[in-house]
Amino acid sequence: MQKINNKTATIFDVADKAGVSRGTVDRVIYGRGRVSQETRSKVQKAIEELNYSANSNASILASKKEYDFACLIPEFKKGDYWEEMNNGFLSAAQDYSSYSINLTIHHYDQQDVLSFIRESNKILAAKPAGVIMNTVFREEVTGFCRKLEDENIPYAFVDNKIDELDYTLYYGVDPYKSGALGAWLLTNRTNPEEVALVRLLRDPRRKADPNRPRRHGFSDYIEDFFPKCKIHTLFIDPDNPERIYSTLESFFSQHPTVRHIAMTNSRVYLLGDYLRRHPSPDRLVVGFDDLEKNLACLKEGIIDSLVTRHIPMQAYNALTSFAECVIRNKRPEHKNHFVHMDILTQMNLDNY
Repeated sequence: MQKINNKTATIFDVADKAGVSRGTVDRVIYGRGRVSQETRSKVQKAIEELNYSANSNASILASKKEYDFACLIPEFKKGDYWEEMNNGFLSAAQDYSSYSINLTIHHYDQQDVLSFIRESNKILAAKPAGVIMNTVFREEVTGFCRKLEDENIPYAFVDNKIDELDYTLYYGVDPYKSGALGAWLLTNRTNPEEVALVRLLRDPRRKADPNRPRRHGFSDYIEDFFPKCKIHTLFIDPDNPERIYSTLESFFSQHPTVRHIAMTNSRVYLLGDYLRRHPSPDRLVVGFDDLEKNLACLKEGIIDSLVTRHIPMQAYNALTSFAECVIRNKRPEHKNHFVHMDILTQMNLDNY
């Protein structure tokens, strides 16, 4: 006996059947953006087999309740990493607006754990359908997530994660492997005896350490393949350019043989002034993330390579994938969505 299913197909059903994202289905239906002919054919076939109607589906979604999502990410200045992530979230929310998706973005100060607590309490009071966040303050993020679990509010991580928590999904690079890749780029042509690992001074309470997994991946690679290499760690104040210069000048005057430098956060451009005024043909510098200021340093040749990915697209995919999980009340088959890592040098910079 054939079972007849009268359930109206949704855009999510089409995406599942075609093996693509909801955004790709949307682009095929409305002719937005570029889609390969192979993918277009898969989507069109799924639409026909499911008897999907964009208009009827839109009206069905419009008649349902609205879904309020909260995003909790660090404050940023123009050109910062989190501005790019913020833009990706906003773009996703705009594309999903016709599907009753509302997004409120909360920002906190990475140097003030209390600001994180204040914003997380606002989110708890609002009782959203879901929350997406990063994990700068590990202890406080853990406490916040436990409260979300008590309220049956699903949550997702972007950029970094806390493995032992019951998050719905994670979208970002594998931070440990990205750190190891950075170490490989720094050392694959040489056998270093010393490496300078530059870190940022963050909150006074030393609770914020978002790059710990990436830093561990970097350090473990060096220790495994260059056990005699010494890693020097020095801290710079991101808000004080003059102090950055004096800190670097003091360090390199005391360690004149150090030729390998890395920063595992997104602001390697902060080293630019010192590197520009102290050129060295033997120096190798590796950083992370394709911020405009980092790209300018790469183009100028004062840094050698960047490990990166398309930052706004990471945020876009994180929110849209999470929203689909919440709307359909279904966990993804794989909770960790690791985006691919790109390597940028002067040779491929113009084509990225």
